[in-house]
Amino acid sequence: MSKRLLTLFAGLALLCAPALALAKTTITVWHAYRGKEEAALKKVVKAYNDKGGALEIKLLGIPYDAFADKITAAIPRDKGPDLFIFAHDRIGDWAARQVIEPVDFWLTDDIKKAYLSPTLDALSYDDAVYGLPMAFKMVALYYNPKLVPKAPTTTDEMIAAAKAATDAGQKQFGLVYENANFYYQLAWMQGFGGKVFSKRGKPRLGSDEVIASLDFARALAKDHGIMPEEISATLVTSLFNQGKAGMVISGPWFMGEIAKGVDYKVATLPTISANGKKARPALTAEAIIMSAKCPHKKEAFEVMQYLTGTEAGLVMATEGRQPVARADVYDDPKVKGDSVLAVFRKQLAAATPMPNSPAMLMVWSPMTTAMNKVINGSTPPADAAKEAQAEIKKLVKGARR
Repeated sequence: MSKRLLTLFAGLALLCAPALALAKTTITVWHAYRGKEEAALKKVVKAYNDKGGALEIKLLGIPYDAFADKITAAIPRDKGPDLFIFAHDRIGDWAARQVIEPVDFWLTDDIKKAYLSPTLDALSYDDAVYGLPMAFKMVALYYNPKLVPKAPTTTDEMIAAAKAATDAGQKQFGLVYENANFYYQLAWMQGFGGKVFSKRGKPRLGSDEVIASLDFARALAKDHGIMPEEISATLVTSLFNQGKAGMVISGPWFMGEIAKGVDYKVATLPTISANGKKARPALTAEAIIMSAKCPHKKEAFEVMQYLTGTEAGLVMATEGRQPVARADVYDDPKVKGDSVLAVFRKQLAAATPMPNSPAMLMVWSPMTTAMNKVINGSTPPADAAKEAQAEIKKLVKGARR
């Protein structure tokens, strides 16, 4: 009987061995990519899975508008992903809620050096690093060479070029961007020396520098006759594709909105003539971030390294047209030859990481109201800024309580 049992167990072991060998650990990754970016990401993941290793990546697309709230709600309930791709500006809020996992334990000097500065720095919060950077995004200056033959290097040149390109009777304008959107205003505000928070983390949106930048934005909108009224993202795209916008301020995502056959070039934002300093747009580091509930953290970090590595970066840059964070990708001839990606890499040197503290969530609504009062209304910039500052301080104080 004992011999028969041993033989039976040995047979079962042989039958089970192939199944055990084929067992894989699945790492689920949420993302909000669409278009060329999504196609490139799928290609990157397929290449990884086709290698037949012990890990398998499973992608799930989530609508962008619902993404942040879904992460906040799903992960604490064990309903979220192992990893997800999102902008760094929510890191502070998610870290405070213990929704995401720091990755300092796995970071070596070689890993840190692999990314363009300051994309990895943007992922630091409260002396910990949350995630690895995949790409970086900020606004730059798109222009139609038929209307604007040469990229302006100063804001005075920009205004002059915009006036020359404007024909209000034909509904053609020299400069078009979402000027009532605080995200875009950050480029002028930081160029004027304004800051969202002080070094101690206190709101400082009522400063003279912030007011000066609001006055500049008001002048662009109202004093020079170079911009349409009530500008939306749809209007920006429509005018540029019709050849009726000389210059547009937008980010890498705008490339996917430009119609086939429309000629365009991209340049870094101009120097502010009033102070001789570069406009400094807000840098967003798009990162792959680990869930605090991920049961396979070591394996998940391996996937993070792959998705931010050279092989993946080349696909995301050449096919997804992403300004990737991996430094050595820009040594590849195909990427070197991409003049648009070269401009965004250059703009990176004159950009400031978006604050990632939880208090940043309190800034957007009051500053959006302020921008609309200044751009689409008649409120003096100083009044609008001070009202926003008071409201933000109130909101931050209430949140801390």
